[in-house]
Amino acid sequence: MSDLSIGGDVRLPEPSRGDRATQVGSTQHFTGGIVLGSGPGFRTGLESHLEAQGTLLLAARPEVQDLVEQVRFDWFDEDGEIHKHYIDLVATERDGTVIGYAVRPLEQVNDAYLAQLARVKEQAVAQGVLDDFRLFTARDVCPVEFFNAKLFHSVRRPDCFGDPVARDVVGRMTGVVTIESLVEQTGLDGMGFRALVRLIRSGHLQMVSYERIDHSSLVFKAKEVRA
Repeated sequence: MSDLSIGGDVRLPEPSRGDRATQVGSTQHFTGGIVLGSGPGFRTGLESHLEAQGTLLLAARPEVQDLVEQVRFDWFDEDGEIHKHYIDLVATERDGTVIGYAVRPLEQVNDAYLAQLARVKEQAVAQGVLDDFRLFTARDVCPVEFFNAKLFHSVRRPDCFGDPVARDVVGRMTGVVTIESLVEQTGLDGMGFRALVRLIRSGHLQMVSYERIDHSSLVFKAKEVRA
């Protein structure tokens, strides 16, 4: 891990844990990277906008504990020839379930591709590499879930000043209230809003309705917080 300061306070994220390096640039399609995980985190390479959407969505789901891109799996065809397949995203859930995701634009999904995925899935599950292998397309991107996932990612860094204040406010709350009323009690405006979003992400606050998180959203305390 790279260290950018004498005191060791600033650190770069860990390199990607994938088995294949993703493209750095392309004139034909989206490429990029995103940092996931707590603390300095780790870099995750992306080779399409759909992969970026899938990565943010999966990383934000409470049941997902870990997410790795471009995981290699060697499979064999009907003639016994070995092929390399790189699974776009592999999510490990908190109960130990491992699910692979093939990220593919709908227009590129055909019978031959689905047959290959079925063969890869059968072998990966039989070998204990995966518990399931799923196709991820634009149809799997819920606008509400994606909006909230982007919001969670944008506020992922803890705030040593705002977070304790928000925890204290939530610790004293009762019933159902709006996020705006909690923000007012923190007295921290945007800083308070971001801290409260982190408490939604951690499960301490829960939304009443399935909707985009904003100041008017109704929430209640789902579990106790430590001030």
